[in-house]
Amino acid sequence: MVGHRAHWIQLFLGWYQDGQAGREVHFPAKGYKWNELKRYNADLRQNQAGLSWQAARSLLDTGHAELVALIESLSEEELYGGAMKGANNNWTPGRWAEAAGPSHYRSAGKYLRQRSRAFKAARPETAA
Repeated sequence: MVGHRAHWIQLFLGWYQDGQAGREVHFPAKGYKWNELKRYNADLRQNQAGLSWQAARSLLDTGHAELVALIESLSEEELYGGAMKGANNNWTPGRWAEAAGPSHYRSAGKYLRQRSRAFKAARPETAA
C-alpha cells in the first residue's frame, strides 16, 4: 500500500513535469487507459512485489517531500487558475496534486481502519 501511494505521487509529478515541458502526458501511464486501472494496479503490485518495507517508506518519504515542495513553489493561480498542461481535461494542477497525495492518504487510512476492525472482529478476545 505504501509503495502504491508513493508510485501515484511520482506519476503526478511526472505528468506535471511533462506537461510543463510540452511533452506528451500519458494518463494514467503509457500503454494504459483510465478504464484499465485494475490492470495497471495489478501490474504495479507485481512490479513492486520485491519492494522492501524500508524501500517503500523511502519512496513515499521522497515523493511526499517532492509533492509538498512543488505545491509550496506554486502560486494559488498556478495551482488553481487553469487546467494542468497536457492533461487534456479541465483539472487544475492543484486538483491533480490532491488526487495523487492527500486523497490517496485518506483512502489508505480508511482501508487500514476497515482491515483493523475486521481483524479485531475475527479475533477471539483473550482473557486478561
